[in-house]
Amino acid sequence: MSETLEEKVKSLSANIENLTKSVDQLNGPDMSGIHHDSQGRLSSYWETDESQTNQISFNKSHSKSSRSLPAGYKPFSEFQSFGEFIRCGFKDRSEVIAKTKKSWGMCKAIQGMSEIVGADGGIAILPEFHQEILTRIYQNDIFSRTDHYQVAGNNMTFPTDSETSRADGARAGGLRAYWVGEGDPLTGNSPKLGETTLKLNKLAVLVYLTEELINDNGMALESYVNKKVTEEMEFMLGESIFNGNGVGKPLGLMQSAARVTVPKEAGQAANTVVAENILNMWSRMKASSRMNAAWFINQDTEPQLHQMSLGVSTAGGQLVYMPPSGLSGASYATLMGRPVIPTEFNETLGTEGDVLLASLDDYITISKGGIEQAESMHVEFLTDQLALRFIMRIDGKPWETQPLTPYKGTATQSSFVTLGTRA
Repeated sequence: MSETLEEKVKSLSANIENLTKSVDQLNGPDMSGIHHDSQGRLSSYWETDESQTNQISFNKSHSKSSRSLPAGYKPFSEFQSFGEFIRCGFKDRSEVIAKTKKSWGMCKAIQGMSEIVGADGGIAILPEFHQEILTRIYQNDIFSRTDHYQVAGNNMTFPTDSETSRADGARAGGLRAYWVGEGDPLTGNSPKLGETTLKLNKLAVLVYLTEELINDNGMALESYVNKKVTEEMEFMLGESIFNGNGVGKPLGLMQSAARVTVPKEAGQAANTVVAENILNMWSRMKASSRMNAAWFINQDTEPQLHQMSLGVSTAGGQLVYMPPSGLSGASYATLMGRPVIPTEFNETLGTEGDVLLASLDDYITISKGGIEQAESMHVEFLTDQLALRFIMRIDGKPWETQPLTPYKGTATQSSFVTLGTRA
């Protein structure tokens, strides 16, 4: 629906008030480039020497209109300022309406340069750029949770406890204590050790940048490249710690012979996680490793975790993962008192590895310093590109070689427990 005359007048009044404020500021005696006559009135925008006849001159004589003014108006020269001229006769709304009806056709669009149209001056308004490049943030730093060591050479061998069972005569690989009476002979035995060796593998990133980009940009490019290279290396390290096959890269938890897999519940529906799964996984985690363990999950599993409950009676169940306040409150983000950490490396819902309970203190890693950066203009000299090379040497694996058989019972235990496939 088109605007009524009164609505147009209201809009015009608001614009006039804003224009008045702007003109009064321009009419101040301290503004450079604005001239006033002896009486303080606005006399001209550009004043030139009369001898320079080719120069533009704009003064009061050019401002006089050749058309006759309506009754009640006074000439422009009689106003003390241009702001007074604008305000004259517009103090009363009814008067505004009446006078606007007579002079509506006198309103005009912008006559000179403006920033609305590029060619009229808009292209002269320079854009402002932030000092950093906006990027997504990923939390893939699994490497820092491992048991890490620095090496001077290219490998490190670790003596390990060869214990695979807590049964008598098997603890510590063969050490056993006896109750003996006075004068009874002692039975000799000793523990056995194993060893595991890690040898550095190379993780590398190569980035090409043209000299034009370096010379013409340079504002945030260096920090952006360094940040993204670090994120990429963290991703590859995390993926290897979870799923690496140990060939030219770390051996992952999902490939470890020490891993324990908890089967799904009888009759459990596909692509679900139930409270019984969590309890069974917790019972297979070594008690000595629980303090530093964490639940690593794929985000696909979160709706299942939020709905888990334990049946208490026919009246209902007890929520396992959510606080008493329900969905309106923040979730505990813990299971069995240990943190729940979503990662990109866990398998999707229903596949083994979608929920992983692990103590990464039992995963050892070695490295030779941090990320080394080097650059060369010679690699792509003919194309005028600079080559940036980032290298990190690292290796890792679980030091345990098989699950542990408890002293009583047959269900094996480990520092790495997964939930079996539910297809």
